[in-house]
Amino acid sequence: MRHRRFHTRPKHVFAPGDSSGFTMLEVLMVIAILSIAFGTIYKTFDTFNRAYTTENVVAGVQQKTRIGVEFMVQDIRQAGLDPFETAGAGITKASLIEIRFSADRDVDGVLDEPLVADGLSESDLERIGYAYDSVSLLEMFLRKEDGSVESQDILLDNVTGLTFGYLDGEESDLIDYSLMPPEVPPDRLDEIRTVVISLTTQRPAGRDEPVSRTYTTRVRCRNL
Repeated sequence: MRHRRFHTRPKHVFAPGDSSGFTMLEVLMVIAILSIAFGTIYKTFDTFNRAYTTENVVAGVQQKTRIGVEFMVQDIRQAGLDPFETAGAGITKASLIEIRFSADRDVDGVLDEPLVADGLSESDLERIGYAYDSVSLLEMFLRKEDGSVESQDILLDNVTGLTFGYLDGEESDLIDYSLMPPEVPPDRLDEIRTVVISLTTQRPAGRDEPVSRTYTTRVRCRNL
């Protein structure tokens, strides 16, 4: 009778100090490598995120500043509108930080007094003013001829600067800088032909420095 021989592999014999797992040093090295990798990934993500936030803020500030200026341009362009030459419309104050003017928008030959109690309408906007106040807000004023405020609204916030310039037909500066605040003398208001607007707005941009943008434009007063 033939006997079968069964061959078995010899068991592994561990030498002294041998281990089937990771040593503490290897574990620490892996942790260090992963920490560096995750740190790099986070830093890259944070950089892109901050850049994205800043770009959004920049776009928003630019658009907001442009809208604020264009709002003023539409009104200032009509300054002096007086088809019948009986309303006495024109620029009544022209300082470095404020402008007041009137326009016969409803073309009835007179400048209507704003009636705040009845609400605002197109006729209420025949006496208009724009100014930069002490708390950095751009406000819209409706005024009577005596300068008293009938109504005022915040047109744009986060404003850090607003200046007006005034040029005559020869492009000469009409502002008298010896006055305080600097302004066009009352006897030279009728010489104004162009108004220069420079508006600066600012907005926080997360952890980065606030974003500030300045928009400057010239308005040709077609009715002066």
